[in-house]
Amino acid sequence: MQRHLLILSSLALFVQPASAQSSDARADFATIRTCLSDRADVPRSCIGTIANPCQDAPGGASTIGIDTCLGRETAAWDTLLNESYKVAVASAKTTDERLASDGIYEPGVAAALVKAQRAWIAYRDAECDRRYELFKEGTIRTNIASDCVLELTAQRAIELRAEEQQDR
Repeated sequence: MQRHLLILSSLALFVQPASAQSSDARADFATIRTCLSDRADVPRSCIGTIANPCQDAPGGASTIGIDTCLGRETAAWDTLLNESYKVAVASAKTTDERLASDGIYEPGVAAALVKAQRAWIAYRDAECDRRYELFKEGTIRTNIASDCVLELTAQRAIELRAEEQQDR
């Protein structure tokens, strides 16, 4: 399935010229950030902010169109996830340094975060693969898998972002 997800992601990237991709990606990311700012009390309501209107556009309702729309939004959430993860790692390292200076033997906050993130990636890939396999006989399988990646990526980004905001 990981191969299928890579193929789907790659397909979404080739649909538009490179210059349009980067400006669209920046705009999509900004849209997600604005939504999260506006709906801070219900961040999950921001899932679908890019993909849903995209699917209403011409060509967006086809199997490839839906995958492309889901891929666009997944890319925006993935960018947010990566930003939040970097902040979380830096914070965890700071915590480890503080624990070490307090005499705690072998603090492992940063290592635990890295381990958790790797396990989460494995879970996401396995879960989306499972969903793909359930619908293996039809073309909807790619939409199911793409939606799964979007949902789980967005949820993880929201989780890490919430932790980041609690640390402030």
